[in-house]
Amino acid sequence: MVLDFGVRTQDTLLAELRHGLERALALQTWVADADDGVVSEAFVRRHTQFESVTAFCVASPCEADTIGGLQRLEADERDAFIDRTTDFETWPAMKENAAVEDLVTLHNV
Repeated sequence: MVLDFGVRTQDTLLAELRHGLERALALQTWVADADDGVVSEAFVRRHTQFESVTAFCVASPCEADTIGGLQRLEADERDAFIDRTTDFETWPAMKENAAVEDLVTLHNV
């Protein structure tokens, strides 16, 4: 009788751990360099007053109605919008949490 428990070998676990660590180490660079791909639709629905990234951007005080446009706002104006409409106080905190959620979701950490 063969039992299919999906047992992982030490090599498999080390490879997955290495891949996860590489993503985690690249996280700060991804957060700093990301433009329109910073937040997912699911993240916006969970952590903001909006049902989509588009609605979030349209409601923001930027002219471009994009995440990139939001990022180009003055920090105080952007953070005031984030504090008013999301679970976060600042844009950097929101971006970092979005990246961490992405990392955890993609790698089932």
